[in-house]
Amino acid sequence: MILVALGAMLIPTGLRAADYCDDKFEPGESPDGKAMLMVSSMMSLALAERYCGAPPTPLSQIDVVVEELHGCGPRARLEAEFKKRMEEEKGAEAMTTDALIRDLVVEDDKDVPQAEVDRRAKAGIEAELGGCSELLKIYQDFQDRYRNPPKWPHEPDQ
Repeated sequence: MILVALGAMLIPTGLRAADYCDDKFEPGESPDGKAMLMVSSMMSLALAERYCGAPPTPLSQIDVVVEELHGCGPRARLEAEFKKRMEEEKGAEAMTTDALIRDLVVEDDKDVPQAEVDRRAKAGIEAELGGCSELLKIYQDFQDRYRNPPKWPHEPDQ
C-alpha cells in the first residue's frame, strides 16, 4: 500500500518547473515558490522594521535578493527591470509598511483600531515568528545577500 501511495506521488503532473527568471507564467508552470518568497520576505521585513527597530529595506532590494535566490541575474539587469516595472506602474497605488501590516493582521476589517493591529502583530511575532530576534536575523540575511551578490554567470553545479 505504501508503494502505491509513493508511486502516485511520483506520477508526473501537468505542472513543470517554473522558469522564474522570465517573469511570464506559461501554461503548466507553477509560480508559487517565487511569489510566496517575495510576499513572505516583504511581510517579515515590514514587521522587523515596524516592531523590531530594523531600518527600512527598499522594495528594490527585496526584489533583487529574491530574484537572485532563484538563480536570476545579473544584478544590473534585475535592477533595470525593477526600475522599468515601477515606471510602468506609476499609477498603481504603492502599499506602505503600515498598510502591508494591516492587511496581514486584519485583512479587510478596516474598523480595527491601530492599537489592536499593533497588539495582534506583536503577539504574532512572538508566537509564530520566533520574536524580534528571528525577524532581525531575516533582515540581516537580506542585507548580507544584497551586499554580497552571487557571481554571474553561475558556475555549473558539480
